[in-house]
Amino acid sequence: MPEENGILAENKTNNPHDKGYKRVLKNRGVLLHMLRKYTDFAWVRDVREEDIEFVDKEFVTDYFHTYESDLICRIRRGEQEIYLFLLMELQSGMDFTMPFRLLVYMVNLWEQYFRNVPEEERERKEFRLPMVVPMVLYNGKESWTALRRFRDYLRDGEAFGEYGVNFEYALIDVRRLAKDLILSSNTVIDNIFYLDRAKEKEDFLRAVEEMMDRVAELSAEEKNLLETWFAHVLEGKFGEKEQAFIRECFQKGEKKMISGFEQIVIEERENAKREGLEQGIERGIEQGIEQGIERGIKQGIERGIERGISSERDHGIQVLVESCREFGQTEDSAVRKLMEKYLLSTEQAETYVKRYWTAD
Repeated sequence: MPEENGILAENKTNNPHDKGYKRVLKNRGVLLHMLRKYTDFAWVRDVREEDIEFVDKEFVTDYFHTYESDLICRIRRGEQEIYLFLLMELQSGMDFTMPFRLLVYMVNLWEQYFRNVPEEERERKEFRLPMVVPMVLYNGKESWTALRRFRDYLRDGEAFGEYGVNFEYALIDVRRLAKDLILSSNTVIDNIFYLDRAKEKEDFLRAVEEMMDRVAELSAEEKNLLETWFAHVLEGKFGEKEQAFIRECFQKGEKKMISGFEQIVIEERENAKREGLEQGIERGIEQGIEQGIERGIKQGIERGIERGISSERDHGIQVLVESCREFGQTEDSAVRKLMEKYLLSTEQAETYVKRYWTAD
């Protein structure tokens, strides 16, 4: 569909999650499975993969912009032509203007279609515009509460009945999908939806561990698509060292990544504390030099290093205890780890756990 009057254009997005979904859903088989399983579209039952054609350009108006992640595809059913507009609201808040926003996109699509039809053809009595099906894919933490019907977005819309403009968009609210529904089949989009239901990092890692056997049964093409989505999601959720560890575990099919990830988190936190301590000592030396108090410098450095070492050890203990709590381990487990890592007595370890277990 050609660019005309600035209505068609591309708008980039920096959200890795969006890019991952778009790469996966631009596979015709994946998109078709999602439509058949997660929507109530009866008309997709006889649609074949070769009937789907993706429209590369996104629609832009003076007031609303789509993103690079949004998809438009043309679907043919015999002589019928359907446009599916899939708008992705990923890792973002809810847009309560959605009914009007979608209406603008739909009207622009019809306008472009109308302009591209020869004048003598569109003036015929039999001429009809194609069906445009609006759809939203959402994975936010809160349930979707934006209005679904356009009539409800109009003031007193119900009072005018059929004389008012109306449509309803389809919605896939990923985090509210039933676990049993997702697990009833094993495709790349099923596994993505299962992983995307996780709200926190630890939940995501546990979900990855749970999916390993299912992932092993996917075709090579589906595994590649899943790894593409996985890489984009890791970029948005984890640090570089964490990403490398998780990616390696995923590629090897490791089912016990939680403990290893926990150790990485502990080490990174301890390194951050240590760097902060070193910077503090360095600043203290610089301050002392500026003040010209030689004796104070010497004593301050000695005491600072002594206290810093003790402080660093305490910080390390606190980090380990807090990490054990965050990863759902028991207080007894934390005691054992303190005794092993810091050579503490049982009584000393229990004292630290008691101090830091519920500390803010």
